[in-house]
Amino acid sequence: MTTIENKELKESWVKQDWVYIKTALILAFFTAIEVFTYFESVHKAPEWLLVTTLSFLMVVKFFLVAGVFMHLKDDNSVFTKMITMGMCIAWPVYFIMAFALGFLPDWNVIIKVLFLFLPPGVAGFWLGFSFKGGDGGHH
Repeated sequence: MTTIENKELKESWVKQDWVYIKTALILAFFTAIEVFTYFESVHKAPEWLLVTTLSFLMVVKFFLVAGVFMHLKDDNSVFTKMITMGMCIAWPVYFIMAFALGFLPDWNVIIKVLFLFLPPGVAGFWLGFSFKGGDGGHH
């Protein structure tokens, strides 16, 4: 290798290292927000807002870790779709289990979280109707 090739290789590694460092800092910031949600005496936020915030951060952190540390951004899009499907399956199961085990007080919290967090099409599909056609998605 020539000196120019070594320098270019080293610069590409430094750029890649900064991607990991920036991602780690973003994840640390999001984790600090998550930890702050446990101090109810400080923030006095309603439960639906806490659940929404934690759910949003869960999904964002999941895709950051999957995209950057698992290198999905550089892989075939099939792998990204598989990971996304896993999250789409895990999301409702997570809320059903939380409700069944008594961690959520009522369906009010779940409905607020669904409509504040999920895109309207996904929430509509999950609840059995479509925002596009209004016929329940049945053709």
